[in-house]
Order: sequence, then structure tokens, then C-alpha cells
Amino acid sequence: MKTRTRFQLSLLMMALLGTIGAQPAFSANDDTVKLEELKRAMTTPGSESIPGKKKVRTRAIVFDSEPQVGSAPEAPVAPPTDCSSLSPDIKANAVDFAIQFKVGSADLSSTSEGTLIEIGKILSLSPDRCVLVEGHTDSTGNADKNMALSRDRAGSVVKFISERGGVERKRLIPIGKGSSDPIKNLDPRDPKNRRVVFKVVVG
Repeated sequence: MKTRTRFQLSLLMMALLGTIGAQPAFSANDDTVKLEELKRAMTTPGSESIPGKKKVRTRAIVFDSEPQVGSAPEAPVAPPTDCSSLSPDIKANAVDFAIQFKVGSADLSSTSEGTLIEIGKILSLSPDRCVLVEGHTDSTGNADKNMALSRDRAGSVVKFISERGGVERKRLIPIGKGSSDPIKNLDPRDPKNRRVVFKVVVG
């Protein structure tokens, strides 16, 4: 009887270890890689050319000693202080995460809170950078509902990171993409399209 009980316990332990070890280990490793990508995006110096931003020339030309009427030196164009004024198509470095939500809802799953806290720490590395936070869905279901859901989910992520991660709220711009931008070479109906993309604005 004792031998049978030990055998059953051994089988149970093996099943538990298989369940615990397989999926989370892969998921945690995947998140680690993505977090490193995000860290590189945040700490990489910005490009000199930002769409819509003029380059300031520093050459000086002296015509004569008389003041010129109606002409003033071109003032430097400062980068936008309000991240919400940026175009969604602005040049940015994108990193996607499979953030989990409750089914059919914008409520965050507790399983993704640890990842979001780590994302908040990384976003704090460069407090002057704007970040677009895009919510994406797969193409199953109603397109309008998917768009609204993706927008709400992006908003939930922004709210969590600003409140729990200490990242300034105005730096984070939530955007709903619905199923309009599936992962390249992937069936639009594939659940892997359900993701949150963090786009660190270059500049």
C-alpha cells in the first residue's frame, strides 16, 4: 500500500513539475528578451531627423550694417513637450509584449503585473522620451468592438504603468489599433496578434 501511495505521489509531482516548468519558463524567458529590447530602445540616443522637426542651421551671413526690415533670424524649433501632439506614425523603436487581460475585457490579468512593473522601471531610464502604447487584437469578432477593446486595453496598461510604475502619465500615449496591424506573415485570426506594442519615439 505504501509503495502504491509513493508511486502515485511521484506521478503527481512529475505532473506538477511539468505543468509548472514548461510554459512559465518559456514565457519568462520571452519576457526577459523583450525587456532587454525595450531597454536598448530607451537608452539608444535618438536620431537627428524627426518627421516634422526642422533642422536648425547655424551659419551666419553679414550683408551690411543696416538692420533688415521684416526679417528675423530663424528660431530653433524645440521638440514637442506634449507627447500627445505627436503623430502616431512618428519614427519609433517598437517592442511588443503579450500582456494578458481578462477574457473580453480591458482588466489586466495579475499574471502580467510583474512584467508591467519591469517595463515601468525601464521607461523611467529616460524620463524625456515619449512612448506610444498600442493595443492590438486578432481579427476574430466584430471589428469595431475589437478597436474599442484594443484602445481600452492600451489605456489600462498606461494607467497601470503611470500609477504603479511611477512613469509620468503625459509621456505615455495609448492608441487602439484593433486588428488593423497583424504580425507580419501571421494569420490575422491568430491569437498571437493580441499584444501591446511599446513604441519609443526616436529623438
